[in-house]
Amino acid sequence: MLQEMLLHGGFEVATASNCQEARAAIGGAGFACALIDLGLPDGNGLDLLPELRERHPSTVPLILTGDGRAETIIDTMRHGAFDFLTKPFGAAVLNAAMRRAVDHHNVLRERDTLIALLSEEQEKLKAKVQEATQDLREYAKHCETVSARLRSLLRLTQISTDFYTDDSLFRSLLEELEMYVPVRCVVLCGAQRQEWLAGFRGMERAIEVVAMTEAAPGGENPQETEENLEECFKDWLSQNTPLEPGRLKNYIYPQSFWGQPTCTVAFFLSLEFEPDEDCDDFLNMCAHFVASEWHEARFALHATQQASLGNIALELSKSFIQALTAIRTASDVIREMGIPKPCLEALDIVVDNVETLRRQIQEFRNLSASRKDSVETVQLDSYIDQALAMLRPAILSRGIKIDRKYGPGFQCVLINGPALARTFLDLLTTAVRGVTQGGAITLGLAQKEQSRHLEFSIGYPVDLDLGLGALTESGNAYSKELENHPRFLMAQRTIRSCGGRLLWDFDRAGHRTYRIVLPRNAVTEPVKLEALH
Repeated sequence: MLQEMLLHGGFEVATASNCQEARAAIGGAGFACALIDLGLPDGNGLDLLPELRERHPSTVPLILTGDGRAETIIDTMRHGAFDFLTKPFGAAVLNAAMRRAVDHHNVLRERDTLIALLSEEQEKLKAKVQEATQDLREYAKHCETVSARLRSLLRLTQISTDFYTDDSLFRSLLEELEMYVPVRCVVLCGAQRQEWLAGFRGMERAIEVVAMTEAAPGGENPQETEENLEECFKDWLSQNTPLEPGRLKNYIYPQSFWGQPTCTVAFFLSLEFEPDEDCDDFLNMCAHFVASEWHEARFALHATQQASLGNIALELSKSFIQALTAIRTASDVIREMGIPKPCLEALDIVVDNVETLRRQIQEFRNLSASRKDSVETVQLDSYIDQALAMLRPAILSRGIKIDRKYGPGFQCVLINGPALARTFLDLLTTAVRGVTQGGAITLGLAQKEQSRHLEFSIGYPVDLDLGLGALTESGNAYSKELENHPRFLMAQRTIRSCGGRLLWDFDRAGHRTYRIVLPRNAVTEPVKLEALH
């Protein structure tokens, strides 16, 4: 009867006499609305509503029952029924309810269609935004990478290695580089291919450092072409390390100072890695950093072997005089080319500065020669204050507290006394670089009991995570490394030339102390070095 009434009202109708048949019908095509009796032969019609919402969310359910109690109506609406028809009812009531249900169904379909279109447009817009901002995101990523690499270079320059060693240099460099590029090995060779250094990960992933002072294969001619230089590095690497150069990609950076070749640094990376232009610049800066530190250490070693104020001044002046002469010669050539007057005025300023530097260098050489083995009165607290003033920016930026345990008036008569100023500065620089952020440095200056000697001491706790690594495990290991370092030897020799002695303590807790013991009068009472040890 219901089917005939609905067909007469213009609806297409499918019927089911129980829940099982209804479930089969629901599994097929979707319906605009469903007229469901509560009392079916095999169950309650309300049990069909969850399945109907799950399979066809836009189908509108209407409930048909002879139970008109309020609780029944409320329960039906809670289950999600759109309308409720109580038997008996007429055709007009049925058709009106079905029309409302169909209209609601059309609204739901239209809403779903609009949501689908909106989602589609949203995805298209998102794709366009992604495409439009791709360059910006790549640029932001590029900036982040460059910034991270610059921070890495800054950390390299701030690593506390005390008196610098080749081993700590290559270990620190390799650990930093591995964070940004798949580096397998870093190799450095001297200008004459007689000195070789390499840092790499061994078989057990531990960092190993190899140092050699023998000529490498193909190293007889330092003026070889770039291709031969590459083969020379590969041959040396294959003979002295377990790595296979054929499976690595190399990047070689020759280094020079004042136009003179000093060394060459090579990086060996994984074969599949493709560095960009900025990565190449990063490796180039790392190479320059390694070369500068290595060259400075070699200069310190040479200065140790020739340790006197006059000899060091002579070595320094040689490089500067050569460069200044080249600038003066170039200025004379430019002047003869008939350049405009403003350029001539600028050139005159350059020439005047060059001549001023030449005079200052000559005066420094003369002063150094005249003060060699001279006896002078030295104000030690003044030396300390001068060194602290030079290091003030670093002390403030790191938040370091300086604890001075001395007063003014500490002076003594020493041989080569002015040479102590650089040693004081070196030791204080070592302390500033080695102390932790926000740490404290204790400076002491006192007269030793029952002695005519003065003692200057620098004490500070060391950050064991930085610097010498394994050397911090024991004071003996650190002392052994220290005794052979060029800078420490030069400092020690300078102090001995003044009649004093440089001592140090290093405990397992990471507290380090340097002591400089000097005589009150090096002329009348020379220091007994054995007694001071």
